[in-house]
Amino acid sequence: MRVVKKEKVAGKGKHIFYLVAASGMLFYALSVLGQGSLDGGAKLFWYVWLAFTAVIIAANINMLLFMNEKKRKELARIKRAKAVHFEQALEKGITKYMTNKRKVRGE
Repeated sequence: MRVVKKEKVAGKGKHIFYLVAASGMLFYALSVLGQGSLDGGAKLFWYVWLAFTAVIIAANINMLLFMNEKKRKELARIKRAKAVHFEQALEKGITKYMTNKRKVRGE
């Protein structure tokens, strides 16, 4: 009997929730900016807040509308490859560090 491994695919509910939460953040920032009684530092904070929410909204709209299963699998493959590469580089760095440490000790 062959065991088929099911891949866990995140539903759209998570992205809808994030989209609603980011929209709430956006409307809150716009209401604070609309009051107009802010100094330079506070305005800068709220503009950064707006930019942050715009990025969140754009990413979740992209996930909801434009991401198909083929793209998800390709991105997952790339993510795994990057993780393996990072792990190999980390292992190489630790090995090099330990080798140099042994040389300094005279082992």
